[in-house]
Amino acid sequence: MSAFQITKEAIQKDIISTKGKTPERSMGARIYMDIKKKGDQSLFYKSEKGYFGLRKWKNNKFTDFSFKDAALKVLTENNKPLSFHEITNIALKKGYLKTEGKTPERSMGAQLYTDIKSQGDKSLFVQLGKNRFGLRSWNIDVIKEEILKKEKEETKEASLIRQRSIVGDPIQFEGLMYGPLNENGVIFLFSKIHKKLGIIIEAVQPSYPDAKARRKTPKGWEDVWIEFEYKSSSFKVHKHDPKECDIIVCWENDWKDCPIEVIELKEIIKKL
Repeated sequence: MSAFQITKEAIQKDIISTKGKTPERSMGARIYMDIKKKGDQSLFYKSEKGYFGLRKWKNNKFTDFSFKDAALKVLTENNKPLSFHEITNIALKKGYLKTEGKTPERSMGAQLYTDIKSQGDKSLFVQLGKNRFGLRSWNIDVIKEEILKKEKEETKEASLIRQRSIVGDPIQFEGLMYGPLNENGVIFLFSKIHKKLGIIIEAVQPSYPDAKARRKTPKGWEDVWIEFEYKSSSFKVHKHDPKECDIIVCWENDWKDCPIEVIELKEIIKKL
């Protein structure tokens, strides 16, 4: 654990009491001095810059970070809110997290959600917006204010669109009079034709990618991951990892060099 983690937990559990403004620095300095003075006789050892463990662990596997440890280190280093996908990717690349699971980002999200729900104000983490997390030690009020401000702007913009009654191109397709103008419209339209495309949906989730499905192939039904976008280029704007997705389902394909398959509903409906 880092000196910051050790100090935070020690204060929360009433193991230490301090009025100093930077107790984590004092904690780090004390442990450094103990290691330097006592050498191999110290109860502690330095695992990497700013991180410590107990010497009796040194030859065991206890030095491996858990999901929450890895998240804390990533968020501390980046000092800004990140999605659990971003946290997991950084943790894996830097070696903070080792897992054989196929969906480590889901495990990361589940552990952070659970920690916040079970620990409440004692959790080191806070949720900031949809699927994004930060540290309680940050100036959370300022961050929350910015997030609320952005959400209000988006709500106001959506309200103006509703007042103007803007619709897409007339398509008159299976009870849908107009083409989609947003991602929700794409999802609704796709739900009407996915079987005609030889695709069945197994699950829809709030995080990336949006849906797990199966597609008919000569060998059988293969599993595929789908991300819904109004325009295919939004996939790139949202900085999604193409390696984690098989198909982009969109209304309009405006990304010529897209590295993964694109299903453009606008063209498919013309054929249907």
